[in-house]
Amino acid sequence: MLWQELTSPEIDRLDRDLPVLIPLASCEQHGRHLPVFTDTLETEAIAARVEKLRSDRLVALPTLWLGASHHHIDFPGTLSLPPAAYAGMIQHLTRCLLQHGFRRLFFLNGHGGNVVPASQALTDLIATDDRADAASIAFSSWWRVASAAMAPERHGMKTPNSTHACEYETSLVLALRDDLVKLAEIDPNHLEVQRPWVTAPWTGKVEGFHRFHRWTSSGHMGDPTAATAEKGHSILQAVTDEVVKFIDDFSKWPPMNKIGPQERP
Repeated sequence: MLWQELTSPEIDRLDRDLPVLIPLASCEQHGRHLPVFTDTLETEAIAARVEKLRSDRLVALPTLWLGASHHHIDFPGTLSLPPAAYAGMIQHLTRCLLQHGFRRLFFLNGHGGNVVPASQALTDLIATDDRADAASIAFSSWWRVASAAMAPERHGMKTPNSTHACEYETSLVLALRDDLVKLAEIDPNHLEVQRPWVTAPWTGKVEGFHRFHRWTSSGHMGDPTAATAEKGHSILQAVTDEVVKFIDDFSKWPPMNKIGPQERP
């Protein structure tokens, strides 16, 4: 079911234990060859396919297209909320759903910059709102919940993992809206800085903090010229299947009842 197509009384009649799917995305630069709505196109497509496969077993909200993208703000076209403001928006949206009695919420994220502020928002919320603490709230980016299905050898990828406006994302947009992809605009003189905190021996151990204009000259990363629509369709199907598996499991998660602190004898 699509939240935006239901009337207020129809929503009021829904089972409050029904999973609510909340897609998060962004509007930001994706190099010279992909539209600024790339993250939203990808996340909407995955959410729409999941909803279609489980239309009677979940309700999906419209994709929240405005994200925390200030690390891309130096590139034209990026629209963004600062991280603190984005966190506040996530908290208010969650409170609305809790106010209406829904207690099984899954945030499906499609933009890396949303991860920290959204996680912070939900962490703060369960610390201050007993309804949130008692609810089942889950958050994941689609490439994380489907990490096993994203293995490059499964899709014929030349690059080992998805980054930004790369082979993976370009393949997805070719599969979804090839009319929006401008491969001829990819800068042949593109420069990309090797970030020291993602190289051995610090890979996965340390985070570094800079805006994107210090990482890449053109806004993209990796090799988008290796992208094909066929690869995009393969990724899209694999990710959809994994998200559906998670939703099926999430719908059965038992309540987390209070078990402490125990009284002293």
